[in-house]
Amino acid sequence: MSSLKCPDEVIHFPNHMSIEISYANALSYSKCKSYDAKLMSQGFVWHQIVVQHNSRSLSMEDKNELLKALYEAVEGEEFYPVVYRRCQYEDRFLVRQCQPALDKLFEKNLRLLMPNGDTVQLQVQLNVAEFKYGQISPINQITKTLNKLYDRMDSLDGEKGILDLTRFGQNSELFDVIVNLGNRSVLERIFDLIYRNDERFRNVTGIILRDNGITTMSPVKLFAGIEFSVLDLRDNLIESYIRLNRDLEKIKANEIKLMGNPLTQSPNYPECLRPILKNFKILDGIPTENLSKDYRPINTNVDGQAEGYRIDWSNKSDVNQFENSSDWHAIMIPDPEQTYTKEEILDYFFLTISTELSDIYPCYYKYTAGEHQFLVRQCFDQIKYLVENCNLEIKIPRFVAPPPPTESTTDYSPQLVMDTTIVYYVRMNISPFRKGQIEPMECIEKALNRCFSAMDKMLNLNNFQNTEGLENIVINLSSTKILSRVLMQASRKFLSACHEIRLAHNKIVNMNFPKILALMGNLKALDLGNNWIHSLDDVKGLAVLGITSLRLDGNPLCNEYSFAGEYIKAVKKHFTDLTKLDGIGITGKDNLTSPKNFLCDVAGYDFVEEFVTRYFSTFESDRAGLQDLYHRKAILSLSCNFNLPKATPQTVKRISQYTQFSRNLSVRGETDQICSSTYVGPKEIIRVFMNLPLVTYDMLSFCTDCTVFEEKRVVITISGVFLDQAPSIVETDILMAFSRTFVLKPTKRKTGSLKCATLYKIINDIYSITNPTPNQTKIAFKYFKNIQSAKKDEITVADKEALLVMFQEATALKSIWCTRCLEEANWNFTQALEVFVKLCEKKEVPDAAFK
Repeated sequence: MSSLKCPDEVIHFPNHMSIEISYANALSYSKCKSYDAKLMSQGFVWHQIVVQHNSRSLSMEDKNELLKALYEAVEGEEFYPVVYRRCQYEDRFLVRQCQPALDKLFEKNLRLLMPNGDTVQLQVQLNVAEFKYGQISPINQITKTLNKLYDRMDSLDGEKGILDLTRFGQNSELFDVIVNLGNRSVLERIFDLIYRNDERFRNVTGIILRDNGITTMSPVKLFAGIEFSVLDLRDNLIESYIRLNRDLEKIKANEIKLMGNPLTQSPNYPECLRPILKNFKILDGIPTENLSKDYRPINTNVDGQAEGYRIDWSNKSDVNQFENSSDWHAIMIPDPEQTYTKEEILDYFFLTISTELSDIYPCYYKYTAGEHQFLVRQCFDQIKYLVENCNLEIKIPRFVAPPPPTESTTDYSPQLVMDTTIVYYVRMNISPFRKGQIEPMECIEKALNRCFSAMDKMLNLNNFQNTEGLENIVINLSSTKILSRVLMQASRKFLSACHEIRLAHNKIVNMNFPKILALMGNLKALDLGNNWIHSLDDVKGLAVLGITSLRLDGNPLCNEYSFAGEYIKAVKKHFTDLTKLDGIGITGKDNLTSPKNFLCDVAGYDFVEEFVTRYFSTFESDRAGLQDLYHRKAILSLSCNFNLPKATPQTVKRISQYTQFSRNLSVRGETDQICSSTYVGPKEIIRVFMNLPLVTYDMLSFCTDCTVFEEKRVVITISGVFLDQAPSIVETDILMAFSRTFVLKPTKRKTGSLKCATLYKIINDIYSITNPTPNQTKIAFKYFKNIQSAKKDEITVADKEALLVMFQEATALKSIWCTRCLEEANWNFTQALEVFVKLCEKKEVPDAAFK
């Protein structure tokens, strides 16, 4: 009777079958260049590699150095160490199905060359265990990891489907497998698994590969012809721009991120990437069209080991030796738990600086290693003030409940206290300034150009910090000095060409700059909504400009007035020429006119106008054509509460065509009947519409409110009147009032010929029919005309801008030449193309006309 042979070692896994290691039939090799190839051809066995480092203590850093040397030795071949075990004098791990990699190790005499020049001996033990079904498989674990990351795909800047592979090897599914994306073949395998998973890959719009030790992107060629929204390669080890140009030659993305790679420190970066920059619109937050030959990124990896002279409370006097420095200095604000956001920490910082000293522009902000970090330069007086006067401390304000009321209490408002302090430090001269790095005045100049619309004669500085090109610099418009500097640049640049300025959402506290804005001789409208203006005294100096439209709502000063009349009178006391306040007209008696329309965001103007006109015109003429506007899960609820005191039987019958679909409680009564009167799906909704009488809308009297205009939804409410058309000449039309609330959601992005449109569909439609008010009856159809024929030949500013973009895409001409062709064709796109072709045939288009 034979006895069972016990294994020499058993390796257990939580979710896989154990691996039983036996050295009885294993063959060991060391210090040699050949082996028995027959053993290697057996795919159903495990092999063990022993790293003989002969060290009494091996740190994690030493282990990483060993793995780095190991992967350099097998570069170009797939290699997945399994169950890496660390011992006192040697490390062990298992591998299988990796003959090409082992061949390379044997070619090197089973020796690894370490970065410090030392060599480490390897021992290869072939056939140490049998591979059985259910044991761990590196490829299966990688696939599981990818499936998990598919389910967690993020949304970046509003773009869904971003596959985040940051530090891929640290995922929990790969705890027992080492997956190094710095190995070209491993990266190629992962890209292949992504590309071949059609069901999942179709939803991927971008890939993040940050901090994976990647040295080459040659495997990305597999995605040639696919356009991503973002390709994030930050914090890798890419050094060769020649290789990167070759690897990304056929790869396209809206934005590519390379910060943190060695190649970004090259003296000719980013000019060295010129061959592929045409494939990307943005490089590390900066539009590629704005990258000059002199542009130089800065190494913002500032940490405790970074160069630079540390200034803190213990050596404050040392700051004086940097008085004449033009280098970058780093502000380092500890916040280990990230208690404060970037916006909060910068707001508190700006409260600390002096308003009398030089401007300060924080650049290259980031949060890393438990610290908020940003760079500043050319503001030594501010730094000295922060060090000597503020003791490098930031006071954090907060509101607390007022003390218990007493007989003498008159103030019940929350109390402001500053009982929390953050102590920070500064690193002086952490990096020299080079031409091409951020210069505040240049950034502001370019941002102003982007914000000005010559067609609308408007300078839109709403939320100025979010303007393209200001991603790496903070422009603090709550500083009156910086705000006046920005407005001075704008005034000198645009002069009388600007009729309106929008400055909402900028934390502005004071706007008394009449002499600066006086340079804009035709300025008539000013939007200061949603800022930090506490008193009319902070804006009354602008009254001399003769402004006719002013917006102040959303500022603390509005809370000082209990009634609209009181507020209007106070504003008009200073702004006597005002005809519109907060978007609403003012009557001769200083009352607000009835607001006809409300838009929560002016960006939704064109959207709302297009939707309302198209929807109700189609409802009048071709209701079946509305089916495509409804989401497959759309819900319609209709309520009719229309009554005529002296209704004829024919009129009652006509009204019943609405009430039969109504879900009024007074009509239906039973809950089940009310639920059945809710209509779901496009087909059911259109069925209801097709059974309603023919109507004619008075679109000129519509009151339209857009209460929500967000990326994920839009809510529009329309109220007005319509005529229920008489079915015969013996009857009369019935005037009825209605209210419709539409909730729309995006169903598809990047549609249209330019791949920049978003398709919205109605998800909820609430339709209410009532009797018209006396005022509605009085003005109904007073100005009725065929809106479609009136607007048929009208070209709006938005239409012209869209045509310009399309024409530029089609012809690659510069804007001024596109405008010339379109104007010559009276803004007819087809005729403009014919104009362009004729100009080309006559050779009247110079090379300089093209982008």
